Amino acid sequence: MNLIRLLAALFVLLLTINGGRSIADERTATSQRQFFEAKIRPVLVQHCYECHSADSKEIGGNFRIDSRDGMLAGGESGPSLLAGRPDESLVIQALRYDGLEMPPEEPLPAQVINDFAEWIAKGAYDPRETETTHQSAADGGTTADPEELWSFVPRTQPAIPSVHDRWWPIDSIDCFVLAGIEQAGLQPTTDADAATLARRLYYDLIGLPPTSAQLHAFSTEYELDPVAAKTELVDRLLASPQFGVRWGRYWLDVARYGESNGDDGLGRNATFPQAWRYRDYVIDALNNDVPYDQFLTEQIAGDSLPAETAQQRNRQLIATGFLAIGSKPAAAMNNNFAMDVVDDQINTVCTTVLGLSVACARCHDHKHDPIPTRDYYALAGIFQSTETLYGASGNEKLTAPPTPLHELYDSLEQIQIRPDRSSPPNFPREYSDAIDALKPSLHESLKVAPERLTVSPPASHSVDRFAAVKDTRLTGQFEQDAESYSLSFWFLNSIKNDERPITAYLFSRAKLDDKSLPGDHLGIGGNHEKDQTGKLFVFNGNEKKQTITGSTVIDPNSWNHIVLVRSGKRVNVFLNGQLEIDGDLEPAFGDSRQYCLAGRSDQFAPLAGNIGEVAIFDRGLANDEARQLHAASGQPLGIRPRPPLGFAMGVRDRSNPADCKIHINGDGKKLGPDVPRGVLTAYRNVSTTPSTLGEISIQSGTSGRAALANWLTRADHPQTARVMVNRVWLHLMGQGIVDTPDDFGVYGARPSHPELLDHLANRFVQDGWSVKRLIRTIVLSRTYSMDSCTNPAALQSDPDNHWMARHNRRRLDAESLRDSMLLVCGNLDYSPDHGSAIENLDMLINWPPGEATNLHRDSQHRSVYLCMLRHAPPRELAAFDLPDAVAIAGKRESTTLPTQALFLINSDFVVDNSRTLVERLLPESIQDSMPDDRERVSQLFASVLSRRATPAEIDRAVGYLRLTRQQLADSGMTPEQCRMQSWASLAQALMTTNEFRYVD
Repeated sequence: MNLIRLLAALFVLLLTINGGRSIADERTATSQRQFFEAKIRPVLVQHCYECHSADSKEIGGNFRIDSRDGMLAGGESGPSLLAGRPDESLVIQALRYDGLEMPPEEPLPAQVINDFAEWIAKGAYDPRETETTHQSAADGGTTADPEELWSFVPRTQPAIPSVHDRWWPIDSIDCFVLAGIEQAGLQPTTDADAATLARRLYYDLIGLPPTSAQLHAFSTEYELDPVAAKTELVDRLLASPQFGVRWGRYWLDVARYGESNGDDGLGRNATFPQAWRYRDYVIDALNNDVPYDQFLTEQIAGDSLPAETAQQRNRQLIATGFLAIGSKPAAAMNNNFAMDVVDDQINTVCTTVLGLSVACARCHDHKHDPIPTRDYYALAGIFQSTETLYGASGNEKLTAPPTPLHELYDSLEQIQIRPDRSSPPNFPREYSDAIDALKPSLHESLKVAPERLTVSPPASHSVDRFAAVKDTRLTGQFEQDAESYSLSFWFLNSIKNDERPITAYLFSRAKLDDKSLPGDHLGIGGNHEKDQTGKLFVFNGNEKKQTITGSTVIDPNSWNHIVLVRSGKRVNVFLNGQLEIDGDLEPAFGDSRQYCLAGRSDQFAPLAGNIGEVAIFDRGLANDEARQLHAASGQPLGIRPRPPLGFAMGVRDRSNPADCKIHINGDGKKLGPDVPRGVLTAYRNVSTTPSTLGEISIQSGTSGRAALANWLTRADHPQTARVMVNRVWLHLMGQGIVDTPDDFGVYGARPSHPELLDHLANRFVQDGWSVKRLIRTIVLSRTYSMDSCTNPAALQSDPDNHWMARHNRRRLDAESLRDSMLLVCGNLDYSPDHGSAIENLDMLINWPPGEATNLHRDSQHRSVYLCMLRHAPPRELAAFDLPDAVAIAGKRESTTLPTQALFLINSDFVVDNSRTLVERLLPESIQDSMPDDRERVSQLFASVLSRRATPAEIDRAVGYLRLTRQQLADSGMTPEQCRMQSWASLAQALMTTNEFRYVD
């Protein structure tokens, strides 16, 4: 280990600054259950239950797999799994076709096998009962009793409780909390002091620590008027742009935000170059306090909302990225790919908004929550009627079929009115003379059979529609080598643009019937490349393999004018008098003079339609000449598509929305009856009064997402407000009122304070769904202001702080830790970092296997702006429980691992920032006198810990500096190097202390 880093580590052990408590390293039962329900149970039901369950005609190998005990016991071959040892487990060997082969038809995808291996490695958590005696919700029953369905029950209007200590509460929140404290025979701890409270507010509201000057100013104001000082600070922090940065990251956790697809099961990890726009949308929405009901509606159905400005329209389209940015399994050999995307969207919406894991009902009626399979497919119809726009997926079709993206414009007039070109052009008499005035080497109107072109097979000709062609080539030859040349003609294509790989080839300058196709080939794109469908392109053959493409989609059965101009390496194509293609394309036709019209030189993809007024030039026309060829025709000028400002991931309605059929056991090949699109029906069964909450009305011709969003944001919906209020409480108080923020179902935690939860949810809705007002209400309460310290008796009586008689001490999350280091060292850039390190990189990360690619770039902006690649996170954040962005993470894990300490000691990021801090604090001259060192130690403590050091701390620090300098000098360093390195190690040590990394 580097000597200076070892010394810094030793100094951390010497410091006794505010030691912190260890946090257990364990996965919660909730996350284990979610993994089982999402990854394991559906596979067992779909592929194993037919032969290995109680309902099997004959149980294969005497092996029951439909219960926990059966799975553990195994069958004739012995126990099927050994928890923690996947490679030794028979079930993994069978899935890998290693001796045993299950399922026998064909092996499961690699990702599924990896999921099973991960499940067993982590203990093979299995929540199933010994026998599968569940009465399904579809049959009108459920194993859950009414108390277990508490979140489905309408919210109440709880009365403010009476408390003995009437002077303690500041807000009604405090009455609910104090009532529970008193009932438990406890007392609330003391209020936090001004410095502790200010640091807590800064971190909770903007994710950054206060400076020592800010702490001093607040403490001074707090002494004069605590309420006014706290209120002014809260309002100022809520108005800061850094608020959206802090709270936006919380929402991105539940939105499973990532800028790449992640491991799709085939080792591919495709980038999402436009995902960052959704990140910026979330930050801006929270800074602008967009009402939560509107916030949800924009993300679920923003593409269908009206917009008054282009900016609003763009924002709403970007918002739908919520449904598109999820990780997707590989499309290769996956008949269920489209439904897998739908499943991710159902899971995201229901878990994030309702706190319900509805996706479990894909293969069977939900095993514990009252959600039948029919309800799942009622929702699936909504999302199956939705087209997901995620982009090119790294240009790798095995990962996902490429899709378009939302186009963003600076004007609402995105679609310009195109002229009607359905009728044949009626040219003025002088048009032919205007063409001849440019001295073409060939000019054939094709109203009759041409004299200088060979037509095979023969075409029909007419005065108004020129030559009618289908499987017809019109061939000719330039009179000289003509390295530069031009071509002008009119045409009509009668084939749909997506009917075949290439809609039509219009012209080739190439040796006829040469299969390598060296030359210039002008055509209209088909369904081979979706981003080229209906657009002109020029291709220079199979050897060069270069293509340049236009941007205008040419409507079938429309008459259009083309001028192609080659001048050396430059190729210009004019469409209806407007420059459509302008680019370099290496010429490949060599010394061939041959050309053909209405098809390619090898007769592939010929034009089906009409062609006329053909003119060939043995030179490259000037731009004004090319435009004159159209202007003289008297026909309307072409409309150039306005280039978009950019692109965004998102969704839009399909052109033919429809209901979805039940997929029996989740298999897309085994279809049951249609299910009308709709929502969850359980609310009708648990309500004591008639309710319409289980019904929505979907407008004809739409997917139903707008109706779904309206249903989710109904003021009387029992879960939406509760779930969001609980998320906010969790982030401010360190624990939720419901300790499983993503699971409000039967197996989730029960509310510790149900009346408080409903009280806050009601206030949230009544206050216009304002997230900022909700946060302001909570942080101004007495409950929030309590100290995190308490007496030993209270700690022993309520170790988990269930009754909230004290505040919870918390460790900084990954982003706050990094941002705090940048701030105290003077390196933090507060400005938004628009864009992303990968916004121009549409590629597969770490592909081919073994070729690692580092796409991260150094940045001093807030951590939310770092490139968040799935399975390749930023190095500065990866060690500190950063979510994987594959699953929804309403509550991050909090582990204490040796790798975290090693990161703080060895990270170049920490070392470099420590050096920067010291360079800023210390003068250039070398001064080793004790008085100077003592003062500088105090300055260093003020910069890092926002307080002055105690005399004892100064003594230890100065002694450490003296010892370190001596050891460094003995290693051969210069006096200046010894001075800087010793101070840098002290700064680094302070930034690894618990006082720096924890918030009280």
